[in-house]
Order: sequence, then C-alpha cells, then structure tokens
Amino acid sequence: MSYTTSSGSLPGRPRFFAVVVTVLAACAWMAAPTGASVDTPTGYNPKGLPTAGCFWTGPFTADNPKTNAAYPGTEITYWGAKFVTPPGSVLTLKGRFPHARYSSFNTYESDGASASSLSDRQIRPDRGSINPSRPGRNRSAKNRRFTVRALGQAPPVKPARNTLYAEPKPGFSQDILYRVYIPDRGRGRAGGTGLPRPSLRLADGTTLTGQALCDSMNSNHDYAGSLMPLSTYQSLVGTPGKDPASNPALARFEFFKYFNLPNLFARFQTEDRWHQAWESNPAEEGTQYNNNDARYMIGPYSFRFGEVLAVRGRMPSTPRTLGGSKRTGAGQMVEWDMCTIQSLVTTKTYRCLFDQQVPIRNRRRDYVVLVSLAGNRPANATRKCGVAWLAADPEGDGAGRTDAGQLLNRNILPSPGFRRSIWDVTTPFNAEQTMGPYYPKGTYMDKVEFESRGCPFRWK
Repeated sequence: MSYTTSSGSLPGRPRFFAVVVTVLAACAWMAAPTGASVDTPTGYNPKGLPTAGCFWTGPFTADNPKTNAAYPGTEITYWGAKFVTPPGSVLTLKGRFPHARYSSFNTYESDGASASSLSDRQIRPDRGSINPSRPGRNRSAKNRRFTVRALGQAPPVKPARNTLYAEPKPGFSQDILYRVYIPDRGRGRAGGTGLPRPSLRLADGTTLTGQALCDSMNSNHDYAGSLMPLSTYQSLVGTPGKDPASNPALARFEFFKYFNLPNLFARFQTEDRWHQAWESNPAEEGTQYNNNDARYMIGPYSFRFGEVLAVRGRMPSTPRTLGGSKRTGAGQMVEWDMCTIQSLVTTKTYRCLFDQQVPIRNRRRDYVVLVSLAGNRPANATRKCGVAWLAADPEGDGAGRTDAGQLLNRNILPSPGFRRSIWDVTTPFNAEQTMGPYYPKGTYMDKVEFESRGCPFRWK
C-alpha cells in the first residue's frame, strides 16, 4: 500500500498534512505483514483455531469468537491454508464444486491483499464433469470435479487456466482462502462436497500428500488479523471539530464505497479533507483478506440521530439457490448482503442478511431493512409486514461506543449488462448517482414513528 503527497500538489494546506500524518500512523498497523514467519513450526496453532487436517485452517465463521475477524459474512464460510511453496513446486487442489450459491479461491501474500483469484464460474471442470455454478447447468450433477493449481510466483499478464499465483515474500507465508457462500439448505458449511484435497509436486517430480506435504510446505495455522490500535481509532474519532460520540456517522446517513485505507480514515475528517485524501490516492486497494469477486460499501451509523435506521433500496435479481434449485439461475449479480459490523479495532461481524432473506415489496424489487438494537425493534419490523430486521451490535463499534456501528454492503460478481452495482462506482462520492434506485438510502426514525407506518409498512 502506498500513500504519497507533496506540498507541490496541495499548496497551502498545512492542516491537511496533520491529517496525512494521522492517516499514515493509522496505516502503520496494516503495513506490518500478517502472515506467519517461515520459521513457524509446521502445524503451529497458538490461538487454537479450528482445523481440517494439517493443511486447512477453519472453518472461519462469524459465530466463532476465535474466527470472527476480517468481517466475515454470516452466510459465508472460509477455510485458509498458510504455507511456503518450495522452489519449482506445484500445489494442486482437487475438489468437487459445492452445492452452494458461490465459491472461490483467493491467494494472498504477506499483507492480506489478494494476489490472485478464481471464482467457481471461472474454473474449467475435469474431463467428464460439469461446472454447476454456471447459469443453466444442473446443480445436482454427480460429476462435478475440478482441479486447480497454485504456483509460487507473481501473476502473469495472462494467467493460465485454473491457476492461482502467490509470490513468496522473504520471511513470510503465502495464503489461500477457500470461500463458500450460501450453501444449499441441509448441505453443511462446505456445500456437501468437502474441502479440496492438496497434493504437491516437487521440482524433482516427487509428489507429496498428507503430513509429508504439510511438512514440506511448513503448513501452519497461525492466522492473526490486522487490528487497529484503540489509541489510533480514538484519535480518528476525536478529530477536532467532529463529535467523538458519533464520528464518522452523519445525521444524513450515507453509504460510501471502500477504495483504500487512507481514504477510509480520512472519512473521519471534514468533507474537504476526505476529497483531498482521494485526490492524493484514488487507487482501489483490497485489504483485510478481501474477496476479489466482491466490492464493498460502508455506512457508519449512530443511534444518537434516531432510535432506528430504516434503509430502503432496490434489490438486484440473484439466483435463488438456498432451497436447492435444479438449475443455476441467472441474475443481475451473484449475491448481495448487508451486515452490521464493528470498527477496525476488532473487525468483527455481528449479523448479516443476504438477498433471499430480505422480503421484496413489489415488482420493482424494492426492499426495506430496519436496523436497530433488539430492545428497539419495532413491532412491524417483520417479513409479514414487508420489512427485514437487521440486528445492531449491542457492543456498538467494539471500542466503547455502544450506540455507534457500521453497515457493510457487499456485491458479488454483477452481470456484464447490469451497471448499477458497487462495482460501477468510480469515486467515494458518486455511489448514489451511479447506483440509482439500487443505492441503499438510510433514514433515522424513532421506534414509534416507524410503527406508525403500519403493516404492511408504508414508507410514506
């Protein structure tokens, strides 16, 4: 990650440089690599994380306090593999496409930013098998095998088919995360097909599996999230001229697209300083083990502006897979969700709703999501009344402010013809203009006011 500026590019901005110093200090915690050292013993697992054999760590889920980090969705399960590829070796993963809405592989190097990725739709199946994730395919097909390679090198301009890349960094491990979104009901977290099985071909042609593979690759389970120091977070929240009780939330709730950490931190400052940070670094940079197939918006909220937050928008069409549909459907995107999350001090997720859990109110596919603490849930915040209730975290931002938190909105793989997703947003400031009716608008209300809108809920 880089963040550069100069007095020549922003003349006469002495107060802005104080912001830059704050942002740089805040970035320092993220700059430190999160991967385990290659000197870490094989199988090292100091946090007692769940494991699936010597290679895979996990499942990582939001409902396990040990694995609730880097903002996992509650409908998503992750498994990680941390290792160092021997020179000239090829890691092979053989598996079966899960019975699920979506799955993918992402590789990471030392800083939690994705190096390469393969979505399920990109993977060519083995001979005699089909890829059931592609629209129109038989989702219950028995022959659903695939093979993926992982190479210890930087991604080329034209990656090879079914191939992942992660260049070893001196002193640190590489990572693969395997994700499964919305497994079919009753299929288990991995979608009923288990985890891909690893094998390693060494430069001399020897093939290793099992413990011999893990020993050769120094496989371990030493996952540690990059958490912002509380003191750094408090310095951002306490920016002069801002209300430390609610910053960065505003009385007029808004979502903004995540581009990079410096821009995220500058959101705690004034509007002008936020724009200045963008001018200095407009790059889109993934962090916190991001998914290359996802784009994100963040909406800071504070119940000091109202007891409840009502969010309305238009739901993109997505494949309806939860009940085990026979054929893979098409849609405007693969998956949509909205989550209540804590601050970067913890990177914890509290609750999420994905597309099929949100009632659609009319033919336009409009929806209302009501966000509140459990004690302030309106009586008409129910599916029967056409409202999805999303529970706010009683711990708030996880850093002492119990009435403050954040919403995270995630869009997975929009179709080429759909131009109203987070993917199409080009700056942190034009999301509403770009997304049109698909942009989630939030309004603070009192509980009584929301209940006065009746059942079915009437927005006006």
